[in-house]
Amino acid sequence: MINIQLQPGDTVLASKDIFNDGSFPDTEESQLLVKSGTRGVIINQGYLEENENREVFLVKFEFESESTTNELGPPIGCWPEDIRAIADIDPAIPVTIDKHDA
Repeated sequence: MINIQLQPGDTVLASKDIFNDGSFPDTEESQLLVKSGTRGVIINQGYLEENENREVFLVKFEFESESTTNELGPPIGCWPEDIRAIADIDPAIPVTIDKHDA
């Protein structure tokens, strides 16, 4: 596997199903937010105030709506183990998410 430093603007995949841990507003706790394999784009990154060694990423994942496909949803906070760079899977996969949507 390629070790890639993730940064805002990078396209990623959810490496596992992501559920609401209680921090996502207007959604029931434990509700599925993103299915494993869903494509998204990192819009910000940072660290926990309580633990500067714990990195967190803000990611907008694609979802299908009635009006369009591949629309970006609301930002979701993700741990590094929740996401992986598409290039980690196959560097030949073309990546085309318009950053204007981010």
